[in-house]
Amino acid sequence: MKTFIALTKFLLISALVLILTNCEDDHFGRYEDPPWLDGSIMETLTERGNYSILIELIKKAGYEEPIVNGLFTVFAANDSAYQAYFDSKGISSVEDLTEEQAFNLFTLNVINTPRARQQLVFDYSYWHGGWQTAGSELGALLFRQDTKSVSSEYYDEVRYYNVFIGETLKILGQAKKVPLLSTEFFKDYNGAPDGSDYTYFFPDTKWTGLQWYNASIKDNAKCSNGYVYFLDKAVPEIPGIEEYLKNNPDKFSVYYDLIQRFAVYNLSGYDDDEAKTKLYNKSYRGISNLANEVGPTSGTGLTDRRDCFTAFIPNDNIFQEYINNTFLKSFESLDSVPEISLIFLAQSCIKNTFDIPSKIQHSFVNSYGDKLPIDVYSDVDDAILLSNAAVYSMNKYYPPKAFSSTISPVFFDNKYTTYLYGIDAAQMVASLTSPDLEVTIFAPTNDGLMEGGIRFYKAGRELQSQKEDGTWSIMTFAEAKAFVSDQVVTDNAIGFQTDFSDEGFLRMSSGNYIYYKNNSIQGGGNQEMDDFTKIIETKKGENGILYTLDKAIIAPKNDPARFISKDPDLSEFYNLLFEAELADTAIDAETNIEYPEINFLKEFKEYSVFAPSNDALNTARSNGLMPSDIDSLKQFIRYHFVVNNVIFNDGKLNGNLSTARIDSSNIEATYYTPIQVVNSKNNLRLVDRSGSNINVNNSTANYLVQFGVVHKIDKVLLGQ
Repeated sequence: MKTFIALTKFLLISALVLILTNCEDDHFGRYEDPPWLDGSIMETLTERGNYSILIELIKKAGYEEPIVNGLFTVFAANDSAYQAYFDSKGISSVEDLTEEQAFNLFTLNVINTPRARQQLVFDYSYWHGGWQTAGSELGALLFRQDTKSVSSEYYDEVRYYNVFIGETLKILGQAKKVPLLSTEFFKDYNGAPDGSDYTYFFPDTKWTGLQWYNASIKDNAKCSNGYVYFLDKAVPEIPGIEEYLKNNPDKFSVYYDLIQRFAVYNLSGYDDDEAKTKLYNKSYRGISNLANEVGPTSGTGLTDRRDCFTAFIPNDNIFQEYINNTFLKSFESLDSVPEISLIFLAQSCIKNTFDIPSKIQHSFVNSYGDKLPIDVYSDVDDAILLSNAAVYSMNKYYPPKAFSSTISPVFFDNKYTTYLYGIDAAQMVASLTSPDLEVTIFAPTNDGLMEGGIRFYKAGRELQSQKEDGTWSIMTFAEAKAFVSDQVVTDNAIGFQTDFSDEGFLRMSSGNYIYYKNNSIQGGGNQEMDDFTKIIETKKGENGILYTLDKAIIAPKNDPARFISKDPDLSEFYNLLFEAELADTAIDAETNIEYPEINFLKEFKEYSVFAPSNDALNTARSNGLMPSDIDSLKQFIRYHFVVNNVIFNDGKLNGNLSTARIDSSNIEATYYTPIQVVNSKNNLRLVDRSGSNINVNNSTANYLVQFGVVHKIDKVLLGQ
């Protein structure tokens, strides 16, 4: 670490030499001392007479030469403030500090450019129009100031990470950011500009409208080489949330132990001691990376200075009581709880935004979109602002709605972990737990999903699907959303649920349909395999009903084109689609498998296809009913597709419905030829424009395809 400090000093001094010998930005260039300015920063501190401890700290930190020769902003606490801080730490003087400690303590109080008050509050960004002002894109929201201070290295005993479990690793320190809070910040952040949001965290500090962490800025001096802001308190070492939780086991040991299950360690380098001790970076995966001093962002650009974590962590007694009454009633220990359930448990206490008291009191939404009634005056025992987080110590735990809503049983059962990972990957937790929705949820087991070609690959922590060629690949967000949406209905009328002991068809949230009868379910994919999934158990919940299944509802692999191409009895219709240039072939980029597609169906969200059999088309040819020119042939074929409606022989949909055949079109609209649908249960009939009645045979009806249905008919439809 000493090598690091020496190198930092060398680089700092080198940089200052470059600053002094090169052209500078007009704001920050070194200039000859105008007569109306005070002396230099060091001269100003010396002349004040009661900043000797700070001057000693500057010298021990190796900053005297840079402060004399460079351009800086220094936040200065006087001797009595530093002595009070030293007394609280059992330190008698600066002499008791190592050079490393002095460096990290002083550099919490220096910015390497001179900043007037306006420039402290409103920073500069080339990409956001230069110097910010009230109402500008970033405004006063960049409240976390970069420093050269680095958190201390520490030793961490690895509890759960398999690579190093049981070992003690040395963890590398990270650069600190110091919160600077102002009236302007709270105005831009829609907080309380009277300072009450600040004094909530620092009740012993006077609000002046400009605060450097725990200290009030009393006044300032404009010096020949920068600015000095005089503080009423000494700024202490500021822990990050990782340090704070680790060092407060009397309050947070249960939560801290929980999140260690998501801790990972990566080798960063070697210390400069004789043993060349390995140094590691610690981070968290699966939950917010609380070990990152930068905060919730990637550390690129300026957003890392705008954002920080907020944690709402129940004390040990409260949190352990909740775990005992929920998870430990279903599992022997937390080690046997599905990891995805533990992720929800841990993340429910964390947000990736800075949540201030006045906004929480008005309205609070957790990471999963649940609106929770947190009262910052009765539910919080104490609160602290850290370098990368605000922490509220809670005497109450508000679990995520996922743990109490209709979906909750699957969080407490190992058989449904793949499904849970799917819900999380699809970002559908909020919609499935919303009290404003009446949901129907089908929960397939891990084995049922595996049989249907979906699995969670634990080694890679990936949700995967099986392709047509048998290979497995990571599911994209869109694929995960489609998979989960095939298992749920989120748009039921409030209080209404389908009776699956009856018989019928139901549109899922994906837009695909299922067939149900006697508590058995058949998706399009199940139908293609001539299989059903059965309802095992029915559980009524807060916002709907959960049905557990022995197998997954499998989405149809066939769209209309693929269905038609695979049925030998529809080969004439298939060839006709290509002849009329209404179909084409495409190649799957992943599997290189060629498949057909019907081009004009892309215009419509759903459809019903009445596909004439080979005999029907041959009879039509014999009777001279088939068009000879390509344009008429296109219209003939399009008349066999009813668009934006899915018709089953269930007696529900009747009337004149639009087909894909175009009657006329202009700039404003396209007019499609209607066909009459006469529908009673198990008796579906069409009346075409020629007046012919075409009965749909029940034995060749209701083939489920993507976003629709195909019925095979034994007579062609005539649109004119």
